[in-house]
Amino acid sequence: MCCAVAACGGGNHAAPDAALPAWDRTLPPASVMGSWRGLVPARGIVHLHSPYSHDACDNMPRAANGAVNEPCLQDLRAGLCTDQIDFADLTDHDASMADEDFPTLFSMRGNDTAVMDTDGNQIASRMTCPDGHVVTFTVGGENDLMPVMLHHHPAAATVQARHDLYNAVDPAAVQAFRDAGGLTWIAHTEQHDIDHLRTLLPDGIEVYNLHANIDPNIRPMYLGLSASGAIDAAVQFADTQPGHPEPDLALLSFISPSTPAITRWEQLLADGHHIPVTAGSDAHENALPIMMADGERGDSYRRVLRWFGNIALVHDTGDVGQIEAAMKAGQMFAVFEMMGTPIGFDVHAGPPGGEVELGGTATIGTMLQVTLPTVRDLDPSLPKPEIRANVFLVTASGSTMIATSTDPTLSVPLTTAGAYRVDITIVPHHLGPYLGDLGTGYADVELPWIYANPIYVE
Repeated sequence: MCCAVAACGGGNHAAPDAALPAWDRTLPPASVMGSWRGLVPARGIVHLHSPYSHDACDNMPRAANGAVNEPCLQDLRAGLCTDQIDFADLTDHDASMADEDFPTLFSMRGNDTAVMDTDGNQIASRMTCPDGHVVTFTVGGENDLMPVMLHHHPAAATVQARHDLYNAVDPAAVQAFRDAGGLTWIAHTEQHDIDHLRTLLPDGIEVYNLHANIDPNIRPMYLGLSASGAIDAAVQFADTQPGHPEPDLALLSFISPSTPAITRWEQLLADGHHIPVTAGSDAHENALPIMMADGERGDSYRRVLRWFGNIALVHDTGDVGQIEAAMKAGQMFAVFEMMGTPIGFDVHAGPPGGEVELGGTATIGTMLQVTLPTVRDLDPSLPKPEIRANVFLVTASGSTMIATSTDPTLSVPLTTAGAYRVDITIVPHHLGPYLGDLGTGYADVELPWIYANPIYVE
Protein backbone atom coordinates (compact mmCIF):
# COMPACT_ATOMS: atom_id res chain seq x y z
CA MET A 1 0.00 0.00 0.00
CA CYS A 2 2.84 2.43 0.72
CA CYS A 3 4.05 2.20 -2.86
CA ALA A 4 0.56 2.79 -4.20
CA VAL A 5 0.16 5.83 -2.01
CA ALA A 6 3.54 7.24 -2.96
CA ALA A 7 2.53 7.03 -6.61
CA CYS A 8 -0.34 9.38 -5.90
CA GLY A 9 2.08 12.29 -5.55
CA GLY A 10 2.43 12.63 -9.33
CA GLY A 11 0.07 14.04 -11.92
CA ASN A 12 -1.18 17.53 -12.60
CA HIS A 13 -1.53 19.69 -9.52
CA ALA A 14 -3.29 22.99 -9.35
CA ALA A 15 -2.30 25.70 -6.91
CA PRO A 16 -4.49 25.77 -3.79
CA ASP A 17 -7.46 28.12 -4.01
CA ALA A 18 -6.63 30.88 -1.54
CA ALA A 19 -10.29 31.92 -1.42
CA LEU A 20 -11.50 28.50 -0.31
CA PRO A 21 -12.74 28.61 3.30
CA ALA A 22 -10.38 26.74 5.61
CA TRP A 23 -11.32 23.13 6.29
CA ASP A 24 -12.34 22.57 9.92
CA ARG A 25 -10.61 19.45 11.27
CA THR A 26 -12.72 19.58 14.43
CA LEU A 27 -16.37 19.19 15.31
CA PRO A 28 -18.41 21.75 17.24
CA PRO A 29 -20.14 20.90 20.50
CA ALA A 30 -23.15 18.69 19.81
CA SER A 31 -25.33 21.35 21.43
CA VAL A 32 -25.22 23.42 18.22
CA MET A 33 -27.56 20.88 16.59
CA GLY A 34 -30.47 22.24 18.62
CA SER A 35 -32.82 20.86 21.24
CA TRP A 36 -35.91 18.72 21.16
CA ARG A 37 -38.68 19.63 23.61
CA GLY A 38 -36.34 19.67 26.58
CA LEU A 39 -33.97 17.03 25.16
CA VAL A 40 -30.41 17.87 24.11
CA PRO A 41 -27.94 16.00 21.89
CA ALA A 42 -25.13 13.82 23.23
CA ARG A 43 -22.65 12.84 20.52
CA GLY A 44 -21.39 9.29 20.95
CA ILE A 45 -19.14 6.68 19.40
CA VAL A 46 -20.63 3.21 19.67
CA HIS A 47 -17.98 0.63 18.66
CA LEU A 48 -14.47 1.77 19.52
CA HIS A 49 -11.24 -0.08 20.26
CA SER A 50 -8.50 0.88 22.72
CA PRO A 51 -5.12 -0.75 23.45
CA TYR A 52 -7.05 -3.49 25.25
CA SER A 53 -7.90 -4.97 21.83
CA HIS A 54 -5.24 -7.30 20.44
CA ASP A 55 -5.35 -5.76 16.95
CA ALA A 56 -5.42 -2.07 17.88
CA CYS A 57 -2.50 0.33 17.47
CA ASP A 58 -0.99 -1.29 14.38
CA ASN A 59 -1.32 -4.68 16.11
CA MET A 60 1.04 -3.51 18.85
CA PRO A 61 -1.33 -2.49 21.65
CA ARG A 62 0.81 -3.76 24.51
CA ALA A 63 4.51 -3.90 25.28
CA ALA A 64 6.20 -7.15 26.32
CA ASN A 65 5.79 -6.14 29.96
CA GLY A 66 2.03 -5.66 29.47
CA ALA A 67 2.05 -1.86 29.45
CA VAL A 68 -0.41 -0.37 27.01
CA ASN A 69 0.74 1.53 23.93
CA GLU A 70 0.63 4.96 25.54
CA PRO A 71 1.06 7.09 22.37
CA CYS A 72 -1.83 5.22 20.76
CA LEU A 73 -4.01 5.68 23.84
CA GLN A 74 -3.18 9.39 23.89
CA ASP A 75 -4.19 9.63 20.20
CA LEU A 76 -7.54 8.11 21.15
CA ARG A 77 -8.07 10.48 24.05
CA ALA A 78 -7.02 13.52 22.03
CA GLY A 79 -9.29 12.53 19.14
CA LEU A 80 -12.30 12.29 21.43
CA CYS A 81 -11.55 15.77 22.75
CA THR A 82 -10.93 17.35 19.36
CA ASP A 83 -14.15 15.88 17.97
CA GLN A 84 -16.18 16.96 21.00
CA ILE A 85 -17.43 13.42 21.67
CA ASP A 86 -19.73 13.26 24.69
CA PHE A 87 -19.75 9.49 25.27
CA ALA A 88 -17.37 6.81 24.07
CA ASP A 89 -18.63 3.22 24.26
CA LEU A 90 -15.41 1.18 24.25
CA THR A 91 -15.90 -2.28 22.71
CA ASP A 92 -12.64 -4.15 22.99
CA HIS A 93 -12.01 -7.71 21.84
CA ASP A 94 -11.81 -10.37 24.52
CA ALA A 95 -8.06 -10.52 23.82
CA SER A 96 -7.03 -8.82 25.97
CA MET A 97 -9.91 -7.06 27.73
CA ALA A 98 -11.27 -10.25 29.29
CA ASP A 99 -7.98 -10.72 31.15
CA GLU A 100 -8.20 -7.40 32.95
CA ASP A 101 -9.92 -6.26 36.10
CA PHE A 102 -12.91 -4.23 34.99
CA PRO A 103 -11.81 -0.77 36.27
CA THR A 104 -8.50 -1.12 34.38
CA LEU A 105 -10.38 -1.05 31.07
CA PHE A 106 -11.35 2.61 31.48
CA SER A 107 -7.67 3.53 30.94
CA MET A 108 -7.99 6.45 33.32
CA ARG A 109 -5.24 9.05 33.18
CA GLY A 110 -4.49 12.37 34.82
CA ASN A 111 -7.55 13.98 36.37
CA ASP A 112 -10.08 11.43 35.08
CA THR A 113 -12.83 10.67 37.57
CA ALA A 114 -14.70 7.44 38.15
CA VAL A 115 -18.49 7.16 37.89
CA MET A 116 -19.78 4.75 40.51
CA ASP A 117 -23.07 2.92 40.96
CA THR A 118 -24.97 2.73 44.23
CA ASP A 119 -23.01 -0.38 45.22
CA GLY A 120 -19.67 1.38 44.82
CA ASN A 121 -18.73 -0.26 41.51
CA GLN A 122 -17.20 1.77 38.71
CA ILE A 123 -19.49 1.85 35.65
CA ALA A 124 -17.91 4.73 33.70
CA SER A 125 -15.20 7.35 33.79
CA ARG A 126 -15.05 11.00 32.84
CA MET A 127 -12.18 12.74 31.08
CA THR A 128 -12.00 16.54 31.11
CA CYS A 129 -10.40 17.88 27.94
CA PRO A 130 -8.07 20.91 27.88
CA ASP A 131 -10.97 23.13 26.75
CA GLY A 132 -13.24 21.86 29.53
CA HIS A 133 -15.26 19.45 27.36
CA VAL A 134 -16.09 16.21 29.20
CA VAL A 135 -16.01 12.75 27.61
CA THR A 136 -17.74 9.86 29.40
CA PHE A 137 -16.21 6.42 28.82
CA THR A 138 -18.04 3.12 29.21
CA VAL A 139 -16.72 -0.41 28.72
CA GLY A 140 -17.99 -3.21 26.49
CA GLY A 141 -16.71 -5.85 24.10
CA GLU A 142 -16.85 -6.85 20.47
CA ASN A 143 -16.67 -10.44 19.35
CA ASP A 144 -19.63 -12.21 17.72
CA LEU A 145 -21.86 -10.14 20.02
CA MET A 146 -21.13 -6.58 21.09
CA PRO A 147 -22.14 -5.79 24.68
CA VAL A 148 -22.02 -2.06 25.37
CA MET A 149 -22.08 0.02 28.56
CA LEU A 150 -21.41 -2.94 30.87
CA HIS A 151 -21.36 -2.27 34.60
CA HIS A 152 -18.98 -5.15 35.24
CA HIS A 153 -17.67 -8.28 33.53
CA PRO A 154 -20.39 -10.92 33.06
CA ALA A 155 -20.41 -13.57 35.73
CA ALA A 156 -17.94 -16.38 35.03
CA ALA A 157 -16.15 -18.86 37.29
CA THR A 158 -12.72 -18.42 35.67
CA VAL A 159 -10.94 -16.04 33.33
CA GLN A 160 -11.17 -18.67 30.58
CA ALA A 161 -14.91 -18.98 31.17
CA ARG A 162 -15.11 -15.20 30.83
CA HIS A 163 -13.34 -15.40 27.46
CA ASP A 164 -15.75 -18.11 26.39
CA LEU A 165 -18.73 -16.01 27.39
CA TYR A 166 -17.50 -12.95 25.51
CA ASN A 167 -17.11 -15.18 22.44
CA ALA A 168 -20.52 -16.83 22.79
CA VAL A 169 -23.31 -15.99 20.34
CA ASP A 170 -26.57 -17.32 21.74
CA PRO A 171 -29.56 -16.01 23.73
CA ALA A 172 -27.91 -17.01 27.01
CA ALA A 173 -24.95 -14.72 26.26
CA VAL A 174 -27.31 -11.90 25.28
CA GLN A 175 -28.96 -12.21 28.69
CA ALA A 176 -25.62 -12.53 30.52
CA PHE A 177 -24.52 -9.17 29.15
CA ARG A 178 -27.83 -7.62 30.19
CA ASP A 179 -27.36 -9.12 33.64
CA ALA A 180 -23.96 -7.38 33.71
CA GLY A 181 -25.77 -4.07 33.37
CA GLY A 182 -25.22 -3.55 29.65
CA LEU A 183 -27.03 -3.71 26.35
CA THR A 184 -26.35 -6.40 23.76
CA TRP A 185 -25.69 -4.99 20.31
CA ILE A 186 -24.85 -6.68 17.03
CA ALA A 187 -21.82 -5.35 15.15
CA HIS A 188 -21.31 -6.22 11.49
CA THR A 189 -25.01 -6.84 10.93
CA GLU A 190 -24.20 -7.66 7.30
CA GLN A 191 -22.62 -10.93 8.46
CA HIS A 192 -25.56 -12.21 10.53
CA ASP A 193 -28.32 -14.40 9.13
CA ILE A 194 -31.80 -12.99 9.74
CA ASP A 195 -33.02 -16.18 11.40
CA HIS A 196 -30.11 -16.05 13.83
CA LEU A 197 -30.90 -12.41 14.61
CA ARG A 198 -34.50 -13.43 15.27
CA THR A 199 -33.23 -16.01 17.74
CA LEU A 200 -30.87 -13.60 19.49
CA LEU A 201 -33.22 -10.59 19.59
CA PRO A 202 -30.48 -8.14 20.62
CA ASP A 203 -31.11 -4.70 22.09
CA GLY A 204 -29.81 -3.06 18.90
CA ILE A 205 -27.80 -3.53 15.72
CA GLU A 206 -25.42 -1.61 13.48
CA VAL A 207 -26.95 -0.10 10.36
CA TYR A 208 -23.48 0.80 9.07
CA ASN A 209 -19.97 -0.40 9.93
CA LEU A 210 -16.87 1.37 8.60
CA HIS A 211 -14.71 -1.77 8.72
CA ALA A 212 -17.19 -3.64 6.53
CA ASN A 213 -17.16 -0.79 4.01
CA ILE A 214 -13.35 -1.05 3.70
CA ASP A 215 -12.28 -4.65 4.32
CA PRO A 216 -11.27 -6.46 1.07
CA ASN A 217 -12.70 -9.73 2.41
CA ILE A 218 -16.00 -8.40 3.71
CA ARG A 219 -16.82 -6.14 0.76
CA PRO A 220 -17.27 -8.83 -1.93
CA MET A 221 -18.61 -11.54 0.36
CA TYR A 222 -21.27 -9.56 2.20
CA LEU A 223 -21.78 -6.24 0.43
CA GLY A 224 -21.38 -7.20 -3.23
CA LEU A 225 -18.62 -4.61 -3.70
CA SER A 226 -15.20 -4.96 -5.30
CA ALA A 227 -12.58 -6.27 -2.90
CA SER A 228 -10.02 -3.49 -3.34
CA GLY A 229 -12.43 -0.69 -4.25
CA ALA A 230 -12.26 1.18 -0.96
CA ILE A 231 -8.48 1.06 -0.62
CA ASP A 232 -7.92 1.94 -4.27
CA ALA A 233 -10.16 4.97 -3.85
CA ALA A 234 -8.88 6.06 -0.45
CA VAL A 235 -5.20 6.14 -1.46
CA GLN A 236 -6.01 9.05 -3.76
CA PHE A 237 -6.35 11.13 -0.61
CA ALA A 238 -2.77 10.41 0.43
CA ASP A 239 -1.53 12.92 -2.14
CA THR A 240 0.60 15.59 -0.43
CA GLN A 241 1.33 17.79 -3.44
CA PRO A 242 -0.29 21.21 -4.06
CA GLY A 243 -3.86 20.71 -5.21
CA HIS A 244 -4.26 17.58 -3.08
CA PRO A 245 -7.71 16.64 -1.78
CA GLU A 246 -8.59 17.25 1.86
CA PRO A 247 -7.60 13.99 3.62
CA ASP A 248 -10.62 14.12 5.94
CA LEU A 249 -12.85 13.59 2.90
CA ALA A 250 -11.43 10.16 2.04
CA LEU A 251 -14.67 8.56 3.23
CA LEU A 252 -16.45 10.17 0.27
CA SER A 253 -14.58 7.89 -2.08
CA PHE A 254 -15.92 4.61 -0.72
CA ILE A 255 -18.95 5.22 1.52
CA SER A 256 -22.01 3.26 0.51
CA PRO A 257 -25.14 2.19 2.39
CA SER A 258 -24.92 -1.26 3.96
CA THR A 259 -27.91 -2.72 2.14
CA PRO A 260 -27.73 -6.10 3.95
CA ALA A 261 -27.76 -4.35 7.36
CA ILE A 262 -30.70 -2.14 6.37
CA THR A 263 -32.55 -5.18 5.04
CA ARG A 264 -31.98 -7.16 8.28
CA TRP A 265 -33.14 -4.15 10.31
CA GLU A 266 -36.33 -3.82 8.31
CA GLN A 267 -36.99 -7.56 8.54
CA LEU A 268 -36.83 -7.35 12.32
CA LEU A 269 -39.08 -4.28 12.29
CA ALA A 270 -41.50 -6.14 10.03
CA ASP A 271 -41.65 -8.89 12.65
CA GLY A 272 -42.89 -6.27 15.10
CA HIS A 273 -39.66 -5.89 17.09
CA HIS A 274 -38.49 -2.47 18.30
CA ILE A 275 -34.85 -2.55 17.19
CA PRO A 276 -32.65 0.57 17.48
CA VAL A 277 -29.66 1.08 15.20
CA THR A 278 -26.28 2.80 15.47
CA ALA A 279 -23.40 3.43 13.07
CA GLY A 280 -20.17 1.69 14.10
CA SER A 281 -16.85 3.53 13.75
CA ASP A 282 -14.89 0.36 14.61
CA ALA A 283 -11.79 2.53 15.07
CA HIS A 284 -8.54 0.72 15.90
CA GLU A 285 -5.82 3.01 14.47
CA ASN A 286 -4.37 -0.02 12.71
CA ALA A 287 -5.23 0.29 9.02
CA LEU A 288 -3.41 3.19 7.31
CA PRO A 289 -0.26 4.35 9.15
CA ILE A 290 0.71 6.63 6.25
CA MET A 291 1.20 10.34 6.89
CA MET A 292 -1.32 12.47 5.02
CA ALA A 293 -1.03 16.07 3.82
CA ASP A 294 -2.37 17.35 7.14
CA GLY A 295 0.49 15.71 9.04
CA GLU A 296 -1.70 12.98 10.50
CA ARG A 297 -1.94 9.26 9.75
CA GLY A 298 -4.73 8.20 7.42
CA ASP A 299 -6.73 6.31 10.02
CA SER A 300 -6.09 8.53 13.03
CA TYR A 301 -8.67 8.34 15.77
CA ARG A 302 -9.37 12.04 15.27
CA ARG A 303 -10.12 11.55 11.57
CA VAL A 304 -12.23 8.41 11.86
CA LEU A 305 -14.24 9.68 14.85
CA ARG A 306 -14.97 12.89 12.95
CA TRP A 307 -16.58 11.00 10.08
CA PHE A 308 -19.76 9.93 11.87
CA GLY A 309 -21.33 9.28 15.24
CA ASN A 310 -24.57 8.68 17.09
CA ILE A 311 -26.71 11.37 18.69
CA ALA A 312 -28.61 10.37 21.82
CA LEU A 313 -31.41 12.72 22.88
CA VAL A 314 -31.22 13.16 26.65
CA HIS A 315 -31.80 15.72 29.36
CA ASP A 316 -28.24 15.51 30.73
CA THR A 317 -25.37 14.63 28.38
CA GLY A 318 -23.20 13.46 31.28
CA ASP A 319 -25.74 11.04 32.76
CA VAL A 320 -24.68 7.49 31.90
CA GLY A 321 -28.11 6.08 32.75
CA GLN A 322 -29.89 8.52 30.43
CA ILE A 323 -27.57 7.70 27.53
CA GLU A 324 -28.07 3.96 28.06
CA ALA A 325 -31.84 4.44 28.25
CA ALA A 326 -31.84 6.52 25.05
CA MET A 327 -29.86 3.83 23.24
CA LYS A 328 -32.18 1.07 24.44
CA ALA A 329 -35.29 3.04 23.44
CA GLY A 330 -33.87 4.17 20.09
CA GLN A 331 -34.17 7.80 21.11
CA MET A 332 -31.25 8.67 18.87
CA PHE A 333 -30.02 8.97 15.30
CA ALA A 334 -26.78 8.23 13.44
CA VAL A 335 -25.19 11.06 11.45
CA PHE A 336 -22.29 11.27 9.02
CA GLU A 337 -20.91 14.60 10.22
CA MET A 338 -18.20 14.59 7.58
CA MET A 339 -21.00 15.86 5.32
CA GLY A 340 -21.63 18.66 7.79
CA THR A 341 -23.09 19.05 11.26
CA PRO A 342 -26.90 19.02 10.91
CA ILE A 343 -28.79 21.95 12.34
CA GLY A 344 -32.51 21.80 13.11
CA PHE A 345 -33.16 18.15 12.29
CA ASP A 346 -36.30 16.84 13.97
CA VAL A 347 -38.60 13.84 13.74
CA HIS A 348 -41.55 13.43 16.07
CA ALA A 349 -45.18 12.40 16.02
CA GLY A 350 -48.30 13.84 17.59
CA PRO A 351 -49.66 17.28 18.41
CA PRO A 352 -47.86 20.07 20.30
CA GLY A 353 -47.60 19.15 23.94
CA GLY A 354 -48.10 15.46 23.21
CA GLU A 355 -45.08 14.75 21.00
CA VAL A 356 -43.71 11.24 20.62
CA GLU A 357 -39.93 11.16 20.18
CA LEU A 358 -37.73 8.78 18.19
CA GLY A 359 -38.13 5.25 19.51
CA GLY A 360 -41.55 6.03 20.97
CA THR A 361 -45.00 4.72 20.11
CA ALA A 362 -47.69 6.90 18.56
CA THR A 363 -51.32 6.21 17.74
CA ILE A 364 -53.01 5.88 14.39
CA GLY A 365 -54.49 9.17 13.25
CA THR A 366 -51.64 11.40 14.40
CA MET A 367 -49.02 12.99 12.14
CA LEU A 368 -45.32 12.34 11.63
CA GLN A 369 -43.48 15.67 11.50
CA VAL A 370 -40.06 15.91 9.85
CA THR A 371 -37.84 18.99 9.74
CA LEU A 372 -34.97 18.77 7.29
CA PRO A 373 -31.59 19.81 8.66
CA THR A 374 -29.29 22.41 7.19
CA VAL A 375 -25.50 22.29 7.16
CA ARG A 376 -24.02 24.28 10.02
CA ASP A 377 -22.07 27.42 9.07
CA LEU A 378 -22.19 26.69 5.35
CA ASP A 379 -20.07 29.35 3.67
CA PRO A 380 -22.14 31.15 0.99
CA SER A 381 -19.21 30.94 -1.43
CA LEU A 382 -19.54 27.12 -1.55
CA PRO A 383 -21.98 25.20 -3.76
CA LYS A 384 -25.22 24.30 -2.02
CA PRO A 385 -25.86 20.66 -1.07
CA GLU A 386 -29.04 18.86 -2.04
CA ILE A 387 -30.83 17.51 1.04
CA ARG A 388 -33.75 15.08 0.99
CA ALA A 389 -35.95 13.38 3.60
CA ASN A 390 -37.28 9.89 2.94
CA VAL A 391 -39.98 8.27 5.06
CA PHE A 392 -40.35 4.48 5.08
CA LEU A 393 -43.23 2.47 6.50
CA VAL A 394 -42.28 -1.04 7.61
CA THR A 395 -45.09 -3.53 8.19
CA ALA A 396 -45.39 -7.30 8.07
CA SER A 397 -45.68 -6.89 4.28
CA GLY A 398 -42.27 -5.25 4.00
CA SER A 399 -40.79 -1.78 3.66
CA THR A 400 -42.24 0.97 1.46
CA MET A 401 -41.08 4.54 0.92
CA ILE A 402 -44.26 6.51 1.54
CA ALA A 403 -42.94 10.07 1.28
CA THR A 404 -39.90 11.95 0.04
CA SER A 405 -39.27 15.68 -0.02
CA THR A 406 -36.64 18.41 -0.27
CA ASP A 407 -38.96 20.95 1.38
CA PRO A 408 -37.95 22.33 4.79
CA THR A 409 -40.72 20.38 6.53
CA LEU A 410 -42.68 17.24 5.78
CA SER A 411 -45.89 16.00 7.40
CA VAL A 412 -47.02 12.40 6.95
CA PRO A 413 -50.32 11.03 8.32
CA LEU A 414 -49.90 7.90 10.42
CA THR A 415 -52.73 5.81 9.04
CA THR A 416 -51.26 2.33 9.34
CA ALA A 417 -49.73 0.38 12.20
CA GLY A 418 -46.01 -0.29 11.76
CA ALA A 419 -42.57 1.27 12.11
CA TYR A 420 -41.99 4.65 10.47
CA ARG A 421 -38.35 5.45 9.89
CA VAL A 422 -36.73 8.50 8.32
CA ASP A 423 -33.41 8.87 6.60
CA ILE A 424 -31.84 12.04 5.28
CA THR A 425 -29.68 11.90 2.18
CA ILE A 426 -27.35 14.56 0.87
CA VAL A 427 -25.55 15.38 -2.35
CA PRO A 428 -22.61 17.19 -0.73
CA HIS A 429 -21.76 19.63 -3.51
CA HIS A 430 -20.31 21.96 -0.85
CA LEU A 431 -17.44 19.51 -0.33
CA GLY A 432 -16.47 19.41 -4.00
CA PRO A 433 -14.06 22.38 -3.89
CA TYR A 434 -12.07 20.56 -1.19
CA LEU A 435 -11.40 17.61 -3.48
CA GLY A 436 -8.72 19.51 -5.39
CA ASP A 437 -7.29 17.74 -8.41
CA LEU A 438 -9.72 14.84 -8.02
CA GLY A 439 -12.56 17.02 -9.29
CA THR A 440 -15.99 17.19 -7.74
CA GLY A 441 -17.25 13.72 -8.72
CA TYR A 442 -17.24 12.22 -5.23
CA ALA A 443 -19.28 15.19 -3.98
CA ASP A 444 -21.91 14.92 -6.70
CA VAL A 445 -23.39 11.62 -5.52
CA GLU A 446 -26.38 11.15 -3.22
CA LEU A 447 -25.10 9.74 0.08
CA PRO A 448 -26.54 8.90 3.50
CA TRP A 449 -26.39 11.74 6.01
CA ILE A 450 -28.76 10.66 8.82
CA TYR A 451 -30.37 7.37 9.84
CA ALA A 452 -33.09 8.08 12.39
CA ASN A 453 -34.55 5.38 14.60
CA PRO A 454 -38.22 4.60 14.01
CA ILE A 455 -41.37 5.87 15.60
CA TYR A 456 -43.76 2.98 16.08
CA VAL A 457 -47.49 3.20 15.46
CA GLU A 458 -50.01 0.92 17.07
